[in-house]
Amino acid sequence: MSSPATARRLWALAEPFHALTYFAPECRDAAEQAGLRGFWNGYFAQRAAPLGATGPEVVTAVFYNFAPAFVARRLPAVWADVSPAAALDARLAGIDAAVRRVLGEEWIGSDDAVEAMDLAATG
Repeated sequence: MSSPATARRLWALAEPFHALTYFAPECRDAAEQAGLRGFWNGYFAQRAAPLGATGPEVVTAVFYNFAPAFVARRLPAVWADVSPAAALDARLAGIDAAVRRVLGEEWIGSDDAVEAMDLAATG
């Protein structure tokens, strides 16, 4: 059974890793290298990429906490600069580089990394 306390605890444990995806310099650099200029263009393109080249209505509904006009200033225009596949590739490259910097190269093949992967896959 879940509870607000459990949800809050899970958020507190996962948020530092999640925040790397958007705020680590490696992730911002990967977005720039893919052709996404400006933080919010990179944020929306990389986060929405798994949905495909979707528009602001879908992203506003899925992300939930952004004003529709704010999302509409970025989408679908970012898809003229980068494909969803390229945005996703940039997201993965950026987070890979950030995790390697923060946790170290040795972590990648560690027992802890394998356990984390196994736990994530059982979700």
